[in-house]
Amino acid sequence: MQDKTRLRQQDFWTALVLIAVSIFFLYKTSEIPFFRANAAGVESGQWYNSAALVPYGIFAAILLLGLSLLLTAIRQGGAPNALQVQAVRDWMTSSSAGRMGAVALILLCYIFGLVPRVDFIIGSALVILALTFGFHIQRPRATFIALVAVLIPSIYALLVHFPQSEWNTPHDDDWLALAAFFALSITMFSDIRMAGEKPDGFLKAAPLVALLVPAFLIVAMAFGFRQNVPNRTGLFFKQIEYQYYVNVRPWLSGKKGG
Repeated sequence: MQDKTRLRQQDFWTALVLIAVSIFFLYKTSEIPFFRANAAGVESGQWYNSAALVPYGIFAAILLLGLSLLLTAIRQGGAPNALQVQAVRDWMTSSSAGRMGAVALILLCYIFGLVPRVDFIIGSALVILALTFGFHIQRPRATFIALVAVLIPSIYALLVHFPQSEWNTPHDDDWLALAAFFALSITMFSDIRMAGEKPDGFLKAAPLVALLVPAFLIVAMAFGFRQNVPNRTGLFFKQIEYQYYVNVRPWLSGKKGG
């Protein structure tokens, strides 16, 4: 019973952190025009062309997750005890607080370090895999490895390509992020084996899913909704865009082949 109460106390504070983080990023996202969107460099009143659409979806989902966790904690008696000073100290020294801090730091690295400078597919795949491994496996070591894998290319991109004039320069940061992705994939499976465990189907598919999800998203954004996407000269997206305009689009319009 005591363990359950302590767990609900940790859930209470974790939920508050999730809610605070999501509200902050929703506020920052509100600075991006929504009903005056920019599609392929042309002003448009269509909301689905707005670059704010994806961030709104991500952080709204985090907000709902935090609210759900908060309600569960309150209903099961976590709130009254959580407000005690000792309960706050227990949460701050718990693994839950460490994991939440790691999540916040990974998101900050992603938004301010990777997205503007690194190929969107590579940067997003790295972050998705890091969150999957670091928080699906309930070990502090996994969280630490995931955090380091994101920190290294993020810090490099910030230091080497900090000004906006450097965002579209050679792909050294893309290659480093890609190397971090493969290194994290290998480390993930090695760490699971070293712990005497077997990766479940979810973890086995994690690297592939982490690559396919942002690839599908950016293709839909760029060629479906005609949105401006981050870093169009990125290592992967540059090749996708070239193939689309040189091969796929002429084929779809019947001007090639046949």
